[in-house]
Amino acid sequence: MIPDHESVALVIEEGDFPSDDEIARWLAEQLDGWLDRDRALIGVVVGELLHNARRHALPPYVLQLGLDEAREALVVAVRDEPLTRFGGWDRGAGLLLVDALSARWGVLANPESTIVWAELVFD
Repeated sequence: MIPDHESVALVIEEGDFPSDDEIARWLAEQLDGWLDRDRALIGVVVGELLHNARRHALPPYVLQLGLDEAREALVVAVRDEPLTRFGGWDRGAGLLLVDALSARWGVLANPESTIVWAELVFD
């Protein structure tokens, strides 16, 4: 879902999950120059997707931010290793929040990995 160009990634290995402050600092570095309200929205979506991955899957977790210039959007994605076979997604509070804040979002699942992505469009 994220184009190969104009993207950055943070790889989180087993036993090496960064604190919320460390993730916020990494995001701030990547989003230098963005408006504070846009950075805050991105931070909420990143937090929800990482929390979801950590709760329902195995590391490594790969957080990726990518610019989709054709759609004028930022795509946030988290890839992980599924704990069990994919059996559908319930929209808990976190994914409902992602749904409300993003232009669109989705799940790409296969036996080896799951990617949950959200497309964010800014004025």
